[in-house]
Amino acid sequence: MLNNATFYSEILREISGGVIFVQRGKILYVNPSATEILDKNESDLLNKLFAECFFEYGENDDFNQMLLEVIYDSSREHEKVAPYFTGTTTKHLHIHTSFLKIDSENVGIIILLDDVTELLKLRGVALDLEKIKEINRQLSESRDFYKRTAETDKLTGLLNKITFENNCREYLQNISAGELAALFVIDLDNFKKANDTHGHQFGDLILKKFAAALRDKFSTDGLIGRFGGDEFVILLKNVADINSVTDKAHTLLETARALHSDKDWSLSASVGISIIDGSKKNYSEIFSAADKSVYVVKSQGRNGFSINSAAKQS
Repeated sequence: MLNNATFYSEILREISGGVIFVQRGKILYVNPSATEILDKNESDLLNKLFAECFFEYGENDDFNQMLLEVIYDSSREHEKVAPYFTGTTTKHLHIHTSFLKIDSENVGIIILLDDVTELLKLRGVALDLEKIKEINRQLSESRDFYKRTAETDKLTGLLNKITFENNCREYLQNISAGELAALFVIDLDNFKKANDTHGHQFGDLILKKFAAALRDKFSTDGLIGRFGGDEFVILLKNVADINSVTDKAHTLLETARALHSDKDWSLSASVGISIIDGSKKNYSEIFSAADKSVYVVKSQGRNGFSINSAAKQS
């Protein structure tokens, strides 16, 4: 007797339409009809980032842009006809997308594909690519836009966690012996109180304001990211010495304190710092050291910084 998962998997394998399931930008399921329609092998798609799978031909810009918009726009479902170039011929695909919900939460995107090339011919529809592009012109932004969308935090425009970590790891692999750098992990103190007192729109405004200040003060020195909530990160590259790191830490504290203050409470920051030299290559260990330093600051009253878990400085 087949279990439920196997039973439904076999049904999806047998239907004539293409089915793709995407979660967090990665293709986790593709049925045989989808691989046939797209003229791809299963290994070309399965467990790959969607953005990596269909950019080999410039003719597929409309197709790529539509589906990438779906992946990064969870506000609505989409249904379009788009041209798709296999490398030898152009097909016209009817594409319908919807969101898979479990317990009212979106857990992924289901993409349904049908090859309607012959149907359009039978109906006498002129396959005017310029007309199709006009119909889909709202999807005509460059693939660079979607790349930025995939790499940045939606609220603040800073690097998201995955991109920040990947860029850090790449930097650490190439750091020169004796070169100094520093990883800052920043938690905004009293941010929850800001949300609870003034509402989430005020909280979002605070996060945007802080991100803009970080970008203004640190963007030329390294990488800036937001991991979610009130947690921010900075990789400071090519630092001259420890004194320059402490100067930047003081700048961070002043920037946080300037965000908001009233008679009952004020915003500040708890900053943990891990010093990096050419001998340190493991990002996870470096981040863990900085994260522990954050909690050293929090345990001593917040509103300060700690380097490699040393005593708090404010």
